[in-house]
Amino acid sequence: MFEQYQLPLYRYLLQMSRNEQIAEELLQETFYRAMVSLQVKDMIQARAWLFKVARNLFIDWTRKSKSEQQMIEQIQIKHESISNLGNPELQFEKKTRQQELEAVMKQLPERMRTIIYLREIQGFTYKELTTAMNLTESQVKVTLHRAREKFRYYDQQKKGGYEYEE
Repeated sequence: MFEQYQLPLYRYLLQMSRNEQIAEELLQETFYRAMVSLQVKDMIQARAWLFKVARNLFIDWTRKSKSEQQMIEQIQIKHESISNLGNPELQFEKKTRQQELEAVMKQLPERMRTIIYLREIQGFTYKELTTAMNLTESQVKVTLHRAREKFRYYDQQKKGGYEYEE
């Protein structure tokens, strides 16, 4: 199970914390808790359970921060160097867009960030999301819809786009 879920969980925790050391610590704690108490027979449920534990550990970690501003400062984006290969202008545009999208994600509340990440990046089903997020299926759908809308709004706002009405 460790080999199968180590990398996806690490990527999720790194995406959320933007800190390699924190992601590694939370990953270790997630698998420690799995060794101690995981009794799920179905591997699909195990995946959702592991992401749920990782999410809860991340939330606990962020709560230890003194304020929302401190949390944002601790979750700084690490930049990859731009490749010298290929078209430098395209590489720069791609990197700039990636940074913009990461900045938009950072503006979303944790629950919305998590649900978008698990659905769009990890490919979770609605059923897996209900388990991982401790929500009903209708709550998952509503939260995901609102998260996507808010993401689009922040993305358009960043580009100087349209007005948004809630």
